[in-house]
Amino acid sequence: MPYLCLIVSRDRAFAASLAQDLPPFGFKPFFVDGGESAGAMLKQWRFEAIVVDAEGLGAACRNVLRSLQGSARAPLMLLSCAIDEQEQIECLQCGATEVVAKPASARLIAAKLRRLVEIGLMSAAEPTELRVGPLVMDARHGTATIEGLPLELTTHQFDLLFLLAARVGQFVRRETIASALRGPVKEIGRSADAHVYRIRRKLRELGVESLRLDTVHGRGYCLSVKADDAAGEDAPAVRYPEWSL
Repeated sequence: MPYLCLIVSRDRAFAASLAQDLPPFGFKPFFVDGGESAGAMLKQWRFEAIVVDAEGLGAACRNVLRSLQGSARAPLMLLSCAIDEQEQIECLQCGATEVVAKPASARLIAAKLRRLVEIGLMSAAEPTELRVGPLVMDARHGTATIEGLPLELTTHQFDLLFLLAARVGQFVRRETIASALRGPVKEIGRSADAHVYRIRRKLRELGVESLRLDTVHGRGYCLSVKADDAAGEDAPAVRYPEWSL
């Protein structure tokens, strides 16, 4: 799935042009014309990135940055024609994650946005040891056990299972997995299916029945602890909440 991107600008022509140009680079943009509208959107949706158009907001730009800084956990990119160093520093202090000089191509904006999103995902605090049902994983030593018995995993299988175990009960997007495993989304998506299949097989070989590793088709994967009455192969489909930062 594409990353959701909120564009904040009163310049409808500029916002419409940017919204049209970003999707080929993996972003699904939404446009609002001010801070209040942006705040309302952030209460309803979780955006992976926010673009603020300085010229499109005029004097209200810094107030918008401050308000978004308090309500959003996504990186804030400010697009500005200003090249004055002091003004850029002040915008960063008001909440901008990065200032990009206009004019800038959609390709450059998307590349910088994607990097900001990936840094946020990778820098999210991760535990070094996890316990999910009978599964124990130690990230420091790269080991996994099931009730004391070793669960033999490749490096990618370990990283994938650890990522899911850290967000037990919530589905994790393919884009998040690709960022964590450091590979293209399309390639990681295909290999992740194979990794999930092999992890399931290894869990079955160890007689594990209390863990459920599901594919949320077209979106991602989820690890959960089965309820006692839903431990069979014919357990009903489950709607998982999405993991968010």
